[in-house]
Amino acid sequence: MLLTRSKKEKLVAEMSGQMEKSKAVVLVNYQGLKHKEIETLKERLAAEKISFQVVKNSLFKIALKKAGIELDNSLLDQPVAVIWGDVDEVNPAKLTVAFGKEAEKLEILGGILNGQYVDLNTVNQLAALPGRDELYAKLVGTLNAPMSRLVNALQGNLRSLVYILDTYKNSR
Repeated sequence: MLLTRSKKEKLVAEMSGQMEKSKAVVLVNYQGLKHKEIETLKERLAAEKISFQVVKNSLFKIALKKAGIELDNSLLDQPVAVIWGDVDEVNPAKLTVAFGKEAEKLEILGGILNGQYVDLNTVNQLAALPGRDELYAKLVGTLNAPMSRLVNALQGNLRSLVYILDTYKNSR
């Protein structure tokens, strides 16, 4: 598809704006994936409010420059798709790495986190971290533990009192 200059400028502006609002960006080489696999990946990402976009490398380089992000140009010498995560820093990496284990042709090139390029190892480390919901659950459990222990201690005392009163009543 032939893009006019105005469409290209609009795409660059959209990509640089998306880069600024995204908490995490994962760069992947999608070459060799079947159409059905790409659609499956898009569906899984969309379920978590994460977007997938195949980018034109020359326009993506301009968007990176506009956003002030430095990236090795050799990464963009291959077909690149961008996974934009607006909500969570961990979830895009986690879903992409998990899908990469299913579809071996998907190659993770790296990512952008806090306006800095990160390599594949960092993306894998991010994927190993617990997700936001899991961290919230652990926090609630930690906050709830002292209260649960207090309730159990008070219930134990009440049970003991009832047992003593019952024993006293039966002994008379």
